[in-house]
Amino acid sequence: MKSQNPPDERVVYVALKNVFRGSNAEIRQLKAVRKLVAQRQNDADVSNLIKQYKIDTVCSMARVLLVDEVFQSTLKAKIRFPELFDVSPAQGAKRKASEAKAALNEAIAIREVAKGRSESTQNLVVRVEVAKTKDVETCQISAADSKPAIPSLFPVYLPLRAQHRILTSVQFILEDACFEFAQRAMPDILERNKWDCSEAAELNIWAAEFLRRESEFSGRQDDIGKPLPQLFRSLSDIRNAAVHRIGVSARGLEQFLLNAESLATLLGDTTRLKPLSELRRNIQQTVEELERNKHLLGSKLKGKLDRIAAQRAELDRAEEMAVRDMIKEDGEYQAFAGKNLEETVVCSPGFDLAGIRGEDEASSSLDGTEDERGSSV
Repeated sequence: MKSQNPPDERVVYVALKNVFRGSNAEIRQLKAVRKLVAQRQNDADVSNLIKQYKIDTVCSMARVLLVDEVFQSTLKAKIRFPELFDVSPAQGAKRKASEAKAALNEAIAIREVAKGRSESTQNLVVRVEVAKTKDVETCQISAADSKPAIPSLFPVYLPLRAQHRILTSVQFILEDACFEFAQRAMPDILERNKWDCSEAAELNIWAAEFLRRESEFSGRQDDIGKPLPQLFRSLSDIRNAAVHRIGVSARGLEQFLLNAESLATLLGDTTRLKPLSELRRNIQQTVEELERNKHLLGSKLKGKLDRIAAQRAELDRAEEMAVRDMIKEDGEYQAFAGKNLEETVVCSPGFDLAGIRGEDEASSSLDGTEDERGSSV
């Protein structure tokens, strides 16, 4: 029987989050909400929800969340349901460890490319390293429990297609900025190398040129907050990651954008600094959205696993009860069968012990009389 009480808003949000996604999150009419929920009623989460509560009640509450734009932004959802996005200190520490390991693996991969390692195997090498990083965060469960391992959802990675387009765009912007700066401040570099356009030199080549003339940037170093050699090396990393399609974590991608902003600041290029800063903020917002969604998925999984554990415990108790009932019923039936057998023995004329004993005594007396007669003859 369906509950007469309205469901908790959190339950409705978690169950319908994938229903009201994208353009569906902009729906406001109750009729349209009901139609969409009805279309998705075969989804496990939606099905479980409308089995417990009336669909009209569910749709009315979903509309409230839609009007408040909770489905449109995980940030708004986190403000409304903070407990759904909570991360324990242990989870936070594991996440930081996984991100640190991912950053190390990415740095190694980029350095190997810079040293001229085989490009044909580079993508495979990086993907294997990423897989190893994810395995570190896998929740291992003992074989005795025979439960599947739960993979970690961190660190966050953007799709390689999106990452590649971002990095190639950043590379193009920075190469343009380097060329324009050289026209103003270092024209001899252009003359010596016969570079007549920004496409003539790749970003790593500009990094090497600037590193050789590091002293000419001495008055601007305070504006970027990091050593110039470190900044120039990061330019090569951006180029190598873009050219060789090296997968980097979302946080690593953010750091690339921060370094790109630092270079634009160093070169005094405010025109190109603006789009770079805007791109970084967009990436940051996307990454934060992904992270909140992953936290929500973890919370959702925990709830499901808790319910499964409770069901498993109940099944274990039912199994033990079934075994005890079997043993109890077997003992009771044995006692019943024994009692019936006893009654059969007692009530059967052929098993009249008193009669059998009387006949035995009479037979013995008769045998003694016959013996006496025989001896007297």
